[in-house]
Amino acid sequence: MKIKDNINQAIDTMENDELLLIYEQIQLIRHIKQKGDTVKSKVTIEDILQMTSTSKGSWSDTVNEERMERI
Repeated sequence: MKIKDNINQAIDTMENDELLLIYEQIQLIRHIKQKGDTVKSKVTIEDILQMTSTSKGSWSDTVNEERMERI
């Protein structure tokens, strides 16, 4: 239960605008869970690899930069 305790502590220090974002994420997760396995992606891994192969930048670098901006 350590993760739950950590989440609760973090929530206790958040402002209303941050709490609203968290609540929206919770609602999204609930909506996805309700749909269950009825919705499957029709995009194959091969399609994804083909689409990303033309990218000139590094996706992992971009993700890392965005994470660092949030910290």
